[in-house]
Amino acid sequence: MKKIFTLLSMAICFCFIARSQSGKISGSVTDGSSRAIHSATVSLLKAKDSSIVKFAPTDKSGGYEFVNIRDGKYFVSATNVGYGKAVSSTFEISSSSSAITVPALVMSEQAKGLSGVTVTAKKPFIETKIDKTIVNVESSPTSAGATALEVLEKSPGVTVDNDGNISLRGKAGVIIMIDGKPTYLSSADLANLLKNMPASALDQIEIMTNPSAKYDASGNAGVINIKTKKGRAAGFNGSVMAGITSSIFKPRGALYLMPKSQNSFNFNYRKNKVNFFGNYNPNFSRGKGSLIIERRFFDANNNIAGYSDVDTRFKFGNNNHTLKLGVDFFADKKNTYGIVASGFIFNGHPTPVTFNTLSDASHQPTSSMISLTENRIHFNNFSTNFNYRHVFDTTGRELTVDLDYIGYRNTSNMLLTTDFYDAAGQQSSDPLLLKGHLPSDINIYSIKSDYTHPFKKGGRFEAGIKSSYVKNDNFVDYQRLYADKWIPDARSNHFVYDENINAVYANVNKQIKKWSLQGGLRVENTIAKGFQVTNDSTFKRNFTNLFPSVFISYTVNKKNSLTISYSRRITRPNYQDLNPFTYFLDSLSYRQGNPYLLPQFTHNIELSHSFNGKLITTLNYNNTTDVISQIFKQNAQTKIVFFTADNVAKFTNMGISITAPIPVTKWWNTNFFTNIYNNHYKGIYNGAPLDIGYTSFMVNISNTFTIKQGFSLELSGFYRAKGVDQLTINEPIYQMSFGGQKNILKNKATLRLNVRDPFAWQQFRGITEYGGVYAKIRGRFDVRQVTTTFTYRFGKNTQQPPPRRRTSATQEEQNRVGNAQ
Repeated sequence: MKKIFTLLSMAICFCFIARSQSGKISGSVTDGSSRAIHSATVSLLKAKDSSIVKFAPTDKSGGYEFVNIRDGKYFVSATNVGYGKAVSSTFEISSSSSAITVPALVMSEQAKGLSGVTVTAKKPFIETKIDKTIVNVESSPTSAGATALEVLEKSPGVTVDNDGNISLRGKAGVIIMIDGKPTYLSSADLANLLKNMPASALDQIEIMTNPSAKYDASGNAGVINIKTKKGRAAGFNGSVMAGITSSIFKPRGALYLMPKSQNSFNFNYRKNKVNFFGNYNPNFSRGKGSLIIERRFFDANNNIAGYSDVDTRFKFGNNNHTLKLGVDFFADKKNTYGIVASGFIFNGHPTPVTFNTLSDASHQPTSSMISLTENRIHFNNFSTNFNYRHVFDTTGRELTVDLDYIGYRNTSNMLLTTDFYDAAGQQSSDPLLLKGHLPSDINIYSIKSDYTHPFKKGGRFEAGIKSSYVKNDNFVDYQRLYADKWIPDARSNHFVYDENINAVYANVNKQIKKWSLQGGLRVENTIAKGFQVTNDSTFKRNFTNLFPSVFISYTVNKKNSLTISYSRRITRPNYQDLNPFTYFLDSLSYRQGNPYLLPQFTHNIELSHSFNGKLITTLNYNNTTDVISQIFKQNAQTKIVFFTADNVAKFTNMGISITAPIPVTKWWNTNFFTNIYNNHYKGIYNGAPLDIGYTSFMVNISNTFTIKQGFSLELSGFYRAKGVDQLTINEPIYQMSFGGQKNILKNKATLRLNVRDPFAWQQFRGITEYGGVYAKIRGRFDVRQVTTTFTYRFGKNTQQPPPRRRTSATQEEQNRVGNAQ
């Protein structure tokens, strides 16, 4: 840590020593309705000969800025697809006028002039920016037939473990948002959602490791925002995609071919003041997997007292449908209204079979059991968002309001049947039958409002408020078969959890010559109440926290810049982890919640260097207290193991990451990402010291080969070295994929072929060992897949201004929803 702070101190001192006497030029670009135009190209030109000095893209508010400009006379021009060129009048930079604010450049639409023109510009798969990394999903042939979780897995710095938990740069606690809205799901349910969300429905993935105060303070590792597709062209247009996947799974010599299908329909209708859009994705999946665990039990002297060898064979089938519909109404130049409704329906039938062999201290079998779990899962969601935007003037001053409702309904019906055998394999007792009915209802209401006020001489002030209310009602009804009758089981329960979070924030940024400064403060108040109806017990929480954030950037020269940032963040327990219910995995293992969990708090520090805006090197350090970890607890006498969540340790993470796009040749481009980091957990578990640390690294590489116009190939892969995550030492995991895509039918259609993990390299192996607990884990699922997809685009593709990206009133709660799965 001392080395990190030394580096930070040297960087800051260096920045203060540097001096500059250059000028600054800023302004904004709008359309005829005073709407900001994002990603327009603004050129700075010399007045005497119109030679180009610099380029700059506009940001989300339509703003642009040029710094380090010498004295002289200049003018600016703006261009963008679908618009006519806009040019400013001439102005002068001098010692008496070193900061110029150019009047807003107003661009007129030229949709008619582009009639019949198909825009085929292709973005790179990975874009690196100083504050975020952007993954353009459509640009990757190997995304064909993939799920959202699989695209995340090959994204820079992202790790997905055997249970679908997502980490960023070696840190757990990532907030996942979809179109600016949190998913409100626990890690297991979020993984299930992303496994069934087709990549064809995605536009971009934004990865932010240190968000500003404008974002919810939740998530110690950062924010990943998944943007779904939305049309932007005039008239009626869209696309249809059909895909088929065959998974190849070969455990124990047997060969299984498992079908999957991912399909999508996207449309957009835009005319005059109305933009109507939507998408529908029907999918089905069949799959298999295996999980092998060797558990060891110890006596009071820490000697091995016995073993439990568990072999679980998964078989699952599910069908799911997702639908999204929305409309934007541009009432006039200053007011825009929008409403979005979306939902999904998931029906699953997982049927895991578990073979559990119990052995003595010499590993000689003493008994065994076979458990079959029949699950019928029905999971659905409905969400709606109303949004309003008012633009006060052409400077970018605006007010936005969002109202949200999200409802989850989950019903799981299970039947667990266990047969018991002795060491000779003969049935030793009657079968045990346990059935459960586990309904769960979650309702979330929220409102937020944000105000943006640009300053006349550059910079802006942002402020906002948010309030959310969550009601989580869970019921579990267990019955066991006794004397041919179903009788109530004592583990039945009813738990109700209510939570209200109120937040306010302010954020200011300012450009001072070569310095860019931003500071913000967010205040969040949490009021929570949990009630166990069955035993009439209640717990209450009421706490208020401050979450500051600071960003300082210094432009060393045209090619080099330094940025240092700090933020304090919180990770609250997800709703399922607070639920004290017992959920059976098999007859000797179950999962149980912990209503006494506390939130964990994190301090994040990052120092980044950018070269040419592309090669980005980042040093990071974070410190987390009261870490929420999934832990094992076991009984050496009964051989029963259960999983729960607890605040067990202090966690530190430090590392260095490098992101680099490498143009090897004109036809070969490579995106390279590596992260070297150290994770260290230190605390107390079962009264004994807990000290687990490991230095590891990960590498993501994506190669794109342009064979000819409209035909490209991709070869990509990742490698994650041995490391520690959530108290488990994970062995190396790696994968390679390759694919190709070809535009056909006069560029109106695209044919893609993708082969994922052709050599079946990807499998999970790990060891959990602490406080008298030992488990050796090996898991493999049907990730080896061959996919082909056909996409057809219809309607006009003449471009309009980029669509209005909305963030809803919800910023955290969806990541914390859980259910009985």
